[in-house]
Amino acid sequence: MKTNHLFFLVTLVLLASCHQEEPVADIQQQDVIENWKKASPEETFKKAENGFSISKQAIKQALELPEVTTIRFVLEVDNDVLQIRVVGADQYGNTSKGMLAKPISLEKTINKLFSEKEKHFDTTPFSKAVSSHIMQPEDAAVFISRWQDQWRDKSLEETIAYHGMRIEHFSMPAAVGEQILQSGSKNVNLVWGVNPQGKFTTVFLPELDEEGKLLKPGSFIYEYLTPCPPTCPTKPPTRS
Repeated sequence: MKTNHLFFLVTLVLLASCHQEEPVADIQQQDVIENWKKASPEETFKKAENGFSISKQAIKQALELPEVTTIRFVLEVDNDVLQIRVVGADQYGNTSKGMLAKPISLEKTINKLFSEKEKHFDTTPFSKAVSSHIMQPEDAAVFISRWQDQWRDKSLEETIAYHGMRIEHFSMPAAVGEQILQSGSKNVNLVWGVNPQGKFTTVFLPELDEEGKLLKPGSFIYEYLTPCPPTCPTKPPTRS
């Protein structure tokens, strides 16, 4: 009888250990991602010039994920406020916990870009993996202008989605993140743009320096990130 009772207790312990509930933090993070998918674009993007300041620490932390391949900029909504989480991701979509970017107004930065858009970056010293993501100032100004037009027209719903599925995150190659860490700025600014296909995208601008300069030697503008959807990571292989 004692043997049967002991067997029953051991079985209960094994079943309990196998049934691991999802951590509260993971559930909460999934909730804010789902909030973004259902949020009203007009209420979420309150001003076209609103963006985010992303610290080098957030990028560095994302790159510390083992076998990291990309840095993700994940869209979330918490208490009706848009936020961006910066996470590292491997080829199968496993991610780090991430850090939140700081929401800021980038009106002055954008106006400075428009006044300096005739400048041109020399990308020849960089690898193709990096140079293919460097955006010329004139192109950046066009992308941001398109976003401002869409925002004024209140026609964002189709812009921020592919085939009815709202964009969840943008992925930047790890090599580009490493290059950003080499810049003289403490942070990089994320603003919104619209690409030639009429779709929502990111534009990464340098910080204004103390003299109000934007496009300084060694500073670049980055874009051409991969949105998910439509391009999302593959699932990890199943273990036998």
